[in-house]
Amino acid sequence: MTNRARNRVRNRVRALTMGAVLCAAAGCGGGGSDGEPSAASSAASSATATQAASRPYKDGHLTFTLLFLRCGLNAVSGSHSEGQPDGQFCWARLRVDNQDPQFHTYVAKSQRLAGVPGRPGTPDTFAMAVRRQHDRVEIGGHDLIEVELWYDVPRDAKVSGLRVSGDRDPAGYLSTSPAPFTPGGVLIAMKPLMGW
Repeated sequence: MTNRARNRVRNRVRALTMGAVLCAAAGCGGGGSDGEPSAASSAASSATATQAASRPYKDGHLTFTLLFLRCGLNAVSGSHSEGQPDGQFCWARLRVDNQDPQFHTYVAKSQRLAGVPGRPGTPDTFAMAVRRQHDRVEIGGHDLIEVELWYDVPRDAKVSGLRVSGDRDPAGYLSTSPAPFTPGGVLIAMKPLMGW
């Protein structure tokens, strides 16, 4: 993702947050007479909610840190397209660190959303294309990348985190067996924030 795209996303989030905060401060759509919070105050608290990054998890030669996970999104937009989900979009930002001196390949479709019944929970190809995310990235030795993952899941899905899978490359230069990995991937448990 380019700096321009990152800045565009940050600016949108800031604008949404500021709009929700100003609207709540001005009393727009204040709570009902029964004391329930209004939609505006719920949006403000959702927009300003933060999420702590996960601890690092290793699979193969790659180390993964889930930076955030959001679900309940009703659209995806990019520099050249936009679209709506069949159910809801879930958006994850993932740091992938190659601490080995050799090249190793990150594969987006191997990263699966946990808690999606009856589906493999793989990234949505259209949303990934809209956000211009690569299917595969060869990561240099002692290098790291940050990527976005977009999933189109049913509205009633109980998303519980991300199941990450690294490479299956040999453990070392003269080795024929793969580096230690977890069959089916490592679960990074994280409750998603809802909405933007």
